[in-house]
Amino acid sequence: MVMTTRHANKTEAMAMSMSMAIPTLPNEVIAEILSRLPVKSLGQFRCVSKPWLSLLSDPHFIKMHLKQKLSHKLFMYFMFWFKIQSLDYEALVSGDDDEKSAVKNLQLPVAMGSLRGVRILGSCNGLLCLGIGDNDIIMWNPCIGEYKRLQEPSGLGSYGFGYDCCNDDYKLVKVIPRNGSDEISVDVFSLKTNSWKRVCYGGHSFDLIDDVGTLLNGSVYWQAKREDTKETKFIIVSFDLVKEKFRELPKPDSKFAEGPLLGVLGESLCACRSLFGKDVEVWTMKEEGAKVSWIKFATVSLEMEPEYIREYSVPLCFAKNGEAIMLKGGLQLDAYNFKENGYRRIYISPIGHCEFDGTVYVESLVSPNAYDGTHSQSPRIGENAQEKVEE
Repeated sequence: MVMTTRHANKTEAMAMSMSMAIPTLPNEVIAEILSRLPVKSLGQFRCVSKPWLSLLSDPHFIKMHLKQKLSHKLFMYFMFWFKIQSLDYEALVSGDDDEKSAVKNLQLPVAMGSLRGVRILGSCNGLLCLGIGDNDIIMWNPCIGEYKRLQEPSGLGSYGFGYDCCNDDYKLVKVIPRNGSDEISVDVFSLKTNSWKRVCYGGHSFDLIDDVGTLLNGSVYWQAKREDTKETKFIIVSFDLVKEKFRELPKPDSKFAEGPLLGVLGESLCACRSLFGKDVEVWTMKEEGAKVSWIKFATVSLEMEPEYIREYSVPLCFAKNGEAIMLKGGLQLDAYNFKENGYRRIYISPIGHCEFDGTVYVESLVSPNAYDGTHSQSPRIGENAQEKVEE
């Protein structure tokens, strides 16, 4: 008993000595250090103390952590296999991991509900927007396991998802087909207000080709076509998530007969298309004020690839080493070195010809429930919330 008491006293004395030796850091320094750690570590640190739990849940800290852009992954949905996975493409590109170690299975937080499975509607700041089954939509952060279920307005449409930086709001847009009308109708869901509204835009006569748009710098881009009296014209259309207005843009080149496949490399919108079964050209968009131009960035040599692989090549992102990650034919991922005009395969669908769709997401602390703190609240669909905009 004496030995136990002495041991306890010694331990207490050592703890007091250590606490005196380690200086107390200012809160802003602690926040700066923690903001550079991965989400998995921060999840464990929530249990350290109430002040740390409060810090890690603070919106300002979450934005500070998001700016670090520590880890990007590829979210993949395998059609007809009904399986979702996360792929660490940086580990594959660098050779740090093999394919088995770089791929992790994910579990949806809700049931699929039908054979339609999963539709990837967008990705922004760690939030994945997914269509589930016939008419369910969720915003889901797979890193922190939080999700929000949306009630989708009925009818067909093309989607776009992104962040409104001026109003600190995440928005999902659904562009309704015109069906001969001279107006474009758009359903806009605001995560901040947890509600839908419908906005009608006059003065536009285009129809979107893409089911899902490409997000870049607060705007969503789609391929579109305009039926003129003599011919069909193919254009690119953007929707500003802050101003909630459309903008029509030229396509890269007249040879892009039916429009390119759009993607993002770095901070540029890219258009990618095979010309008459030849090599794939990658174009980047350049903006100078209101003027938009396109520059041929690279030519991807795919002479040995099947035709459908060349026709369906989507640029996803740049890896840290400068190689471009491209989704090809819905069956494989290649890392392309533009400087050396060479490419290498880093991933191929593990189940024969089972195609997969993919989108890049960043591991973050952003919660889809940041504005209401609940998983169960259903968004309001305002039947009378309708606006009309003449552009």
